[in-house]
Amino acid sequence: MLNQIFALTWKELKIFFKDLGAVALIFLQPFMFIVVMSTAMSGMFRAPEDQPIPILVVNEDAGQVAAAVVRQLGETAGFTVETTWEGQPLDLARAEALIVAGKRNLVLHFPADFSAALENALDAADVATTTVRLIADPATPGQVIAPIQGTVQGLIERNALTALAPRGLDYLFQAIAPDTPRERQQQFRDRAGLALADGFLGGAEGRLPVALERAAPSAMPIRQFPDTYQQNVPGYTIYGIFWIVSALAGAVLVERRDGTFRRLLAAPLPRGVMLFGKLAPYYLINLAQLAVMFGASSLLFGMKLGDSPAGLIVVCLAAAAAATGLGVLVAGLARTEAQIGGLTTLLLLTVSALGGCFVPRFTMPEWLRTAGLITPHAWALDAFQDLFVRGYGLAEVLPKVGVLGLFALAFFAIGVWRFRFE
Repeated sequence: MLNQIFALTWKELKIFFKDLGAVALIFLQPFMFIVVMSTAMSGMFRAPEDQPIPILVVNEDAGQVAAAVVRQLGETAGFTVETTWEGQPLDLARAEALIVAGKRNLVLHFPADFSAALENALDAADVATTTVRLIADPATPGQVIAPIQGTVQGLIERNALTALAPRGLDYLFQAIAPDTPRERQQQFRDRAGLALADGFLGGAEGRLPVALERAAPSAMPIRQFPDTYQQNVPGYTIYGIFWIVSALAGAVLVERRDGTFRRLLAAPLPRGVMLFGKLAPYYLINLAQLAVMFGASSLLFGMKLGDSPAGLIVVCLAAAAAATGLGVLVAGLARTEAQIGGLTTLLLLTVSALGGCFVPRFTMPEWLRTAGLITPHAWALDAFQDLFVRGYGLAEVLPKVGVLGLFALAFFAIGVWRFRFE
């Protein structure tokens, strides 16, 4: 019996290793996924100082408190403060333009009246509140923004209270007991400490005259910040529609194996037209996938689909074209079912990870964010986020639609070139 088991095992191994391309893909696919995902998520497991988050700072205030906050933020592990760009001091317009261009994600803006609000905190009956803004790309995940906002809030409160404390002590001694003997002064100082802890120095409402507010660049006309669905649904949907590659390539392989294409060669049809006819139904399936995913998310979860139906339609058309074009490419390269399965899994998991479908590209190393631009996933995801999150319309997404169209044409052209009809 052992000899029989050995013989059957040996036979299956010989069959398996006969298709060396499929064997290579079986081992290469998990390895590539490990490499890409581990690198993409490396920032989540490194010490903060190993991969600091760059924050642009625009300080329009001439006082010392704002300068102290900026200095301490730059000294905090995990952050890099940038007050200049290409050798020029940053103003608010330039900083917001860098966010819109995708070169940075965060700007900390101190208004010109920041110090004045602190100086008037004890003198005015009605304390005027000034607002420090943390301006962020709306597509930046909330779980990334929250700890940054907490750190900045803590630095602002600590420095503001430090600046107000001496004046608060003088205020208490002068207003309550200016002639208090020396032996009683400590009691007043203790009282001042309690008042400071309770927010007394913040005015009648018991708060500091400084507020930290999250905002979006003025060029991004959003009415509210995105929820979890607007941030996650596009990425998973893009990942899903590209799996049409496996179905399309498998169907083409079956028809080629059964001789369907060989019979079609007798018809007066160009080869490109024949492949396009095979591609069309899968393209329609992809469009149906997009409609169902976004429609269901809107109905079930209340996900907002932006304010540009035309922009949404155009991006969907382009993303579906890139996905089906990739199917033609895989069909042209693969020769067996095992190769199709391995190549599809390798391609889709790797490019989906690079394109930001699993991990936000904002958290990736700079070189990996750049590498992600070679994938259609990154362009499609960015286009959907433009519509759903950034408040853009058709005109703003057209460049990304053009890139997706180029991906589709390139995939289709290479697939036709490499396709074997016999």
